[in-house]
Amino acid sequence: MSKFSAPADNLVSETRGYIDAQIDNVKLRTVKGLSQGTSAIASLLLIFIVANALVLALSFALALWLGEVLNSYAGAAFIVAGILLLLLVVFILLRKRLFKNSFVAMYADVLFRKESKPEGLNTQDSVDMAIWHAENRIKEKEQNVSESFAQAKEYYSPMHLLGEGLSYLSTLIPDILGFLFRKKVKKD
Repeated sequence: MSKFSAPADNLVSETRGYIDAQIDNVKLRTVKGLSQGTSAIASLLLIFIVANALVLALSFALALWLGEVLNSYAGAAFIVAGILLLLLVVFILLRKRLFKNSFVAMYADVLFRKESKPEGLNTQDSVDMAIWHAENRIKEKEQNVSESFAQAKEYYSPMHLLGEGLSYLSTLIPDILGFLFRKKVKKD
């Protein structure tokens, strides 16, 4: 990297870092959104299935109970309905642990290469923390890009380039004079 191209190279490097940080942020937000959406659909589907089975069992139990008036068929149907009700309550209480967090790891594996996947990205809370870190990294990269742009703008300004050119020319003057005097001395 030459002195002349250093500000531009630095600007390109900082811009790449900023773009990479933005891409990571989009990936993290995608993991969060997909896991939340999928878990909501899966939990609603499971709740719907269990609720339908519960209603069916309760209806069946009520029909048997009314039909047999205190025979064992109704008792058995109520026991099954009670078990299904208990399952429904368990699924509702554990839906975040059962669904949301299980999809986080799956989507993170899909969107990130193994070497670039943030560590510990396996729960919704860890995704929120990773998004917070990514947003801070983006702010830092934005500041670096802004500083690099200001440095490049200052370095490539006409006055600075004129000064650099004159400075370079002043280092060449002794060499040019030495070359000219050597030629003149050889002619004499």
